[in-house]
Amino acid sequence: MKVRLLLVILGVAVVAVYGVLAIMMVGLPGGVTTLKAGFTAKDAYPMALREAQSWQADAQLVSATASWGELTAEQLLQEGTSWGITFFSPQTRQIRIVSVTQGGAEGVESIDVPPTVRTADVTSWRVDSPEVLRLFLDHGGRDFLGQHPGATVSLRLGPEENSERLVWLAFGIYSADRSSMSLQVDASSGEVIGRAP
Repeated sequence: MKVRLLLVILGVAVVAVYGVLAIMMVGLPGGVTTLKAGFTAKDAYPMALREAQSWQADAQLVSATASWGELTAEQLLQEGTSWGITFFSPQTRQIRIVSVTQGGAEGVESIDVPPTVRTADVTSWRVDSPEVLRLFLDHGGRDFLGQHPGATVSLRLGPEENSERLVWLAFGIYSADRSSMSLQVDASSGEVIGRAP
């Protein structure tokens, strides 16, 4: 069970890093946007969806990711962030990564993928990113950040492995000593459904 969870965390970390790199590589029109607290995943999603549907009308949500680096627990709840939101077009069998800030959304890259890509049921999405960050902090994240200054905290919204349930995965990673901590939250109810370590 621990090995499986670790593999999931590592896989999500790769996706999150890829999304963050994509966001950093592409500047949005109008120059640099200062990110303020309060720009949530639910704020970013409609902007990303409009951009994705202008790419392909059948675009469906696959995942949403964001990361915060080198922050205290208090700063984590106050600091704004960009979102990397991935969509899948069944017709073209491609995914599209959309970078979203408060200033707008821009498609970053389209990639050919197998038709078996799993999409998210957005109708069950009720819990937004600030609540997930608070749950992460309340279930060990505050201690983790206190013990590992400079750690990165990331969120990923997407379908649960081997299930259709929509879940949030919140994880902290401190690369200096490879420490990590993760929390899985039901995106519909806010129930904590997994924690490691």
